[in-house]
Amino acid sequence: MASQTITLGMQTSGEDRSTEPHVIELRKLLAAHCNGPYSTEIAEFAPILRVGGDMQEFDFKGCERIRRNRKGAYITLDIAFPSKEWKNRTDSHIREFLVEILEVGLRCCLDRLRKDKVEVQEEKLLSDFATVKKLFLTASR
Repeated sequence: MASQTITLGMQTSGEDRSTEPHVIELRKLLAAHCNGPYSTEIAEFAPILRVGGDMQEFDFKGCERIRRNRKGAYITLDIAFPSKEWKNRTDSHIREFLVEILEVGLRCCLDRLRKDKVEVQEEKLLSDFATVKKLFLTASR
């Protein structure tokens, strides 16, 4: 049975109105095209987008706090979207940055699962995500 396998959580101070429509569209594409299961041990890849702003800035590179929950059958991590990448930026820049950091996050999850010796249909997941990426970036032009 197929289910939504890649979800995208978001922490924001609410001032980043320019990112919200892009995140919503990306979530819809992920739900439509990234349906697993990709692993018998992982039901959900759940990256959390930490959007920087006046209240709190997130300016780290790559991913942080990779956590795997065996009982809940999910893996999650934090990916940063610093305010310098969305304030006074074009929609196309926001979209490109967003999809690139999400891909980095997914690859970090796959690296962790490989280290834990968890079988994952990595090629299928990355292929499905490539479809999402192409559609997401094409829509911005």
